[in-house]
Amino acid sequence: MKIRNASMFILFVLLCVTLGSWASETASPNRSIQIKRTPPMRSSPDSKKIGGANEKQEKEIKALIEQLVYKKGEATNRPVRNPLMKIYNAEGKVVKPSGDSKKIEQNRKKFESCQMAFQKLYEMKGPAFPILLEHLDDKRQSINFRNHYTGNSVGNACYWNIYYQLMDQPRDYSEYGHSREGRDGKLHPKPYWEGTPFDDAGGLKKWFAKNKNLNYIEMQIKCLGWLLEKEKLIGASDADSYFLNIVPLEIRILERRYNNGDDVKSELNRLIKIKDEKLTDQIPKELLPD
Repeated sequence: MKIRNASMFILFVLLCVTLGSWASETASPNRSIQIKRTPPMRSSPDSKKIGGANEKQEKEIKALIEQLVYKKGEATNRPVRNPLMKIYNAEGKVVKPSGDSKKIEQNRKKFESCQMAFQKLYEMKGPAFPILLEHLDDKRQSINFRNHYTGNSVGNACYWNIYYQLMDQPRDYSEYGHSREGRDGKLHPKPYWEGTPFDDAGGLKKWFAKNKNLNYIEMQIKCLGWLLEKEKLIGASDADSYFLNIVPLEIRILERRYNNGDDVKSELNRLIKIKDEKLTDQIPKELLPD
């Protein structure tokens, strides 16, 4: 990303310190970590539903979307600073917030309330999707839920909630940064910074219309497949790159297929063994440099 002038630089820095736990943990963290694996389980039919919220659930979903509103009026699409995060000056000292302490406390509580609503909507899964989709054009002010994106309307929040659920990236996949080296030795933007399967379909609503016959897990598998295909096109600069950028997605897809009832346990165990034991001789040659 090129920062063309001072005002853009200030905006960029502000955005980097505005975001809460969702953006910092889910949007593009350093995922080159060891994870403790738990055996996948079959999912119940209810956990795979899209829509079908009962009257009580529908009321709760609508209330949570209202809770995403941070302030009155339309979104400014300028970074909303997280009141919970400390800001340091050039000397490394914490800068105390200026202004009315009562108002600062109110903003802190409202910020936390927005984060809590986002988390609960995420946990409601597929039944919340139709109502979230209805609010994609909701221009009311919310907070930021994605690193390096200034859009912070309620509609943006609803979009990112669905995005995080369906993209379903494992925590040991990729690492922080805009680009990585491919099998050709050149730097390539990481696929999740360049687009989404929803963009390719002409928007989130059109993607749902085209995939309306899929259940929740099948939608996750489709989105993960889009990401895996993009990563394979880039390839791996070396074995470590394969273990970081490609095989975690292959494993997650098989985990979700197992959740959905497919007989893939032996292939899943094989790939987990390859990753955990770093079996370089098992890496497909076409993904590595010639």
